[in-house]
Amino acid sequence: MGAIAGLVMITPAAGFIDMPTSFCFGVAGAIICRQALRIKSTKFAARLRWVDNGDTFATHCVGGIVGTVATGLFARKEVAAYDGATFIDGGVFFDGNVRQLGIQLLEAFIGFTWSFVGSFVIIALIDCVPGFEVLATDDDIVSGMDVAEMEESFDALPEDDYHPFKNGDISLE
Repeated sequence: MGAIAGLVMITPAAGFIDMPTSFCFGVAGAIICRQALRIKSTKFAARLRWVDNGDTFATHCVGGIVGTVATGLFARKEVAAYDGATFIDGGVFFDGNVRQLGIQLLEAFIGFTWSFVGSFVIIALIDCVPGFEVLATDDDIVSGMDVAEMEESFDALPEDDYHPFKNGDISLE
């Protein structure tokens, strides 16, 4: 997850930050997103019936927002000009452009809103189609989505109980 989080965080800054800063982005992305994983283990998340098996929120939402805002802080006009066609005013720390931070905050808000509303609408539409229920039941959440969807679990199973090709009524053994 750390590598993916680092890549998500560096994506908005690609072409605007130098190599040492990009290394720091990767390390910070892994640490920040790993800490964001703790959100789904809180009582607040349990009340919301939060299910994020792919750690999508911590990795993509938190990493994307932090990466977008950090780009406003660390962007360098010299790096952007390497291609000979891109000219920017830079970011806060290296070029003193405080205005860019406001632009990046607005971009992060717009990106979050677009992704959240768009995903919500798509999930709501899919959930209306009979047979395509998106939301998991409470029993599925308690048993674990691996057990509920694939009838297998990788948690503390002896190796002889592992059946990778068994799914529902189809058995390829």
